[in-house]
Amino acid sequence: MAEVLLLQERGRSSEEIASALEVSKRTVIRDIQALCEMGVPIFSRDGAGGGYSLAANYTIEPLELNWREAFLLIMSVDALAKLSDTPFSAERVSLVAKLRALIPSKHLDRLESMRETVTLQVPEHTPQAPMLDRLVEVVGTGTWFSMRYDSADGITERLIRPDKVYADRGLWYLTGADADGFRMLRVDRILELEPADPPETVTEELPYDHPSHPIVRVRLTRRGARMVQRDPHMGGDVDASLELQTLEFRCPESELDWYAKYFGNMGSDALVEGPEELRERIREKSLRLLELYGADVSKWSRVLDSVVSPLKAGN
Repeated sequence: MAEVLLLQERGRSSEEIASALEVSKRTVIRDIQALCEMGVPIFSRDGAGGGYSLAANYTIEPLELNWREAFLLIMSVDALAKLSDTPFSAERVSLVAKLRALIPSKHLDRLESMRETVTLQVPEHTPQAPMLDRLVEVVGTGTWFSMRYDSADGITERLIRPDKVYADRGLWYLTGADADGFRMLRVDRILELEPADPPETVTEELPYDHPSHPIVRVRLTRRGARMVQRDPHMGGDVDASLELQTLEFRCPESELDWYAKYFGNMGSDALVEGPEELRERIREKSLRLLELYGADVSKWSRVLDSVVSPLKAGN
């Protein structure tokens, strides 16, 4: 039935169906043959752009949700509601009411009980994002906007082309292009947003793993690997079962300061082996912290040198 519902939306290849349902291509082909034998009017097309499609006049009645499907829907909406702000808040309220109307009454009591014991944890934050609805409507359209942004340096004016909006650990973020390349901004810090003419020149952002970017190489303990696993971008690149391993990736130079804070905060569970600029930034941040707490900076500077020097020598 899931395959029929997918084909009811539009024609798809066997690879697309297999990927959507997380089954093998062979399973899809076998299922399509079985559906044809049952009289479901499925047509196949060979060659480039080929695949399967349903007869134009063939539809199936909406299916009743089972309790597992209903639970997944309710849990997803509950998780969305835990964010400090959500797109289209009024529609989210009406959506919940409509979902409850779709769920068979025999499942409601069970689902209400499960909502208290099985949840998606979302960090609670208070900042509101008044521009969120507007961004969701225009993101990806290629339109440029003039923005007032509350940054660490104060309120600034900037031009940006919104390309993606996403939620991460309870906060909403915007990524897009400006005159100098790629930017990632907190949506709750956007104060105003108005359509604007694009800048005269735009520096195209290089891919994250472009050969011109420095290679970051970090030696991780098992504890360090488990810390990295929590990161949505790097988590899939480590194996927390190993006692010691090396994480290696490229990144733009503009992000080295962020990685200096990230790996520096992991202490002895992450030893950065390169690039040299990243090691130096971690060292500087460490010395500033020691100075803040009244430590003998000259002594700790020598200690840090004794750690960094062997790395410079290739040991």
